[in-house]
Amino acid sequence: MGETVTSNSKRLGTVRSVRWGILGTGAVAEYFAQGLRVVADTEVLAVASRTLAGAQSFSQRLSVPRAYGSYEDLVEDRDVDVVYVATPPHVHRDHCVLCLEAGKPVLCEKPFTINADEAREVIALARKKQLFCMEAMWMRFIPLIQKTQEIIQAGDIGEVRMFTADFGFLNDFGEGHRFFDPDLGGGALLDLGVYPLSLAYMLLGEPSNIVSQASLTESGVDEQSTIVLKYSDKCLATIHATVGCNTPTEALIVGTKGQVRIHTPMYRPHRLSVQMFSEAGTASSSEREAASGLRSGVISYAKRSRLLRKLFFAVDGYLAPLRHGYPSTVIPFEGNGYGYEAEEVVRCLKLGRCESDIMPLDETLRIVEAMDTVRRQWVGRTPSRLV
Repeated sequence: MGETVTSNSKRLGTVRSVRWGILGTGAVAEYFAQGLRVVADTEVLAVASRTLAGAQSFSQRLSVPRAYGSYEDLVEDRDVDVVYVATPPHVHRDHCVLCLEAGKPVLCEKPFTINADEAREVIALARKKQLFCMEAMWMRFIPLIQKTQEIIQAGDIGEVRMFTADFGFLNDFGEGHRFFDPDLGGGALLDLGVYPLSLAYMLLGEPSNIVSQASLTESGVDEQSTIVLKYSDKCLATIHATVGCNTPTEALIVGTKGQVRIHTPMYRPHRLSVQMFSEAGTASSSEREAASGLRSGVISYAKRSRLLRKLFFAVDGYLAPLRHGYPSTVIPFEGNGYGYEAEEVVRCLKLGRCESDIMPLDETLRIVEAMDTVRRQWVGRTPSRLV
């Protein structure tokens, strides 16, 4: 469906800017508005909040011309070409429907919806209305993520045998935080785990089997979860998400010829490393031991000086790939990284396309279905709206 072109889609000229409306005024809405500043042929025209005061405050901070005190008012603005839904996950379905019914193309923040039934409803409506719709999985559009996909598809590291990725941090949420409420889309999976899960689907495709375990809070949401995806008898993917501790937040894809490491943060990386498995390119055990001993000595010395300690650990992360015998690729991105997904939306709108090939709606649905599957495994039944 990613190539769908329709005469009923809103075709935009190549000269006029694409005018965005933003539903929501939280942190992600602000990041997105800032990210648009480096995107050609775009402007943020309007923002809406549940209160006019909230919208006006956002408008003043980010120089947005129009502020609305209701979401309905924004989608009725005829000058808005496309809407970015940046409201909490439990209302994504409602706000996507609101936009689509008003004839507005939609970019909806992840997770796309709370469950697969809601995702199917939104997707069916978008296709019925022949309007552009896409999940805002901005990670997929970052240059180094695109580069990783190219490496794997070209067969540079051989047949992929292992994928592992994590996303985690130690939370400081209060008891009343949305995270702990299953009806509001709480839990580590929907907030964090969706990133490595989406990356696995992007790089490896749809798995043949999914199993999972989780540590649940008293309210029934996952504080920590692990998912194992089976692709063949020789390929497994492991995904970890947690708000109980800080994790490396990296991804490692291992093939028969080599491996790719997406360095932290894996959801918006500046750096990846490729290691090819060959005797000529791999240090001998004695060389590795010597290098390890030298490094230990430097660390020991650096710890005696606060300045040297800070300098060492700042540089050490970039030298790590070289220690292991493989080069590091650094591709800085423009702005804060959110602009890349916006560029894809603008491209599709100007071509009259209803879906993106990079983040197609069918794949979004498969990922939401996978999250439903693992949550059923955790509790053995349907827990509230989550599945």
